[in-house]
Amino acid sequence: MENSLITIATFDFADRMGLVRSKLEAEGIECFVQDELVSQTYIVNAVGGMKLQVRQEDAGRATQIVKEMGIFDEPDMQSSRLGAFERATGRFPLLKGMGLATRFFALLVLIAVILTVIYMLAVL
Repeated sequence: MENSLITIATFDFADRMGLVRSKLEAEGIECFVQDELVSQTYIVNAVGGMKLQVRQEDAGRATQIVKEMGIFDEPDMQSSRLGAFERATGRFPLLKGMGLATRFFALLVLIAVILTVIYMLAVL
């Protein structure tokens, strides 16, 4: 029987991951973290965050515990400016699958490229 690992949660911050990991281990569920060391760098979003993994046979119970913890409950973003930015940039297929920070950076790069092209055309 194969002990394959299932990713049950992804984190950008080590403190949240550690909280969930501690809770699961206290419940007797062995946890593994993929890309844990990347949290100490500024490229954590480039690899999709830290992935908290458990054995396949523990996945259902672990997912339920994480859900009960409410760690991923998000505030209502419908009326916020951040929510408006997420909705606006979510319309672009290339940006849709990215996190908000990555979308913001991509948008800044795009604006810089456009301004550079405009400048170059004006100089010529």
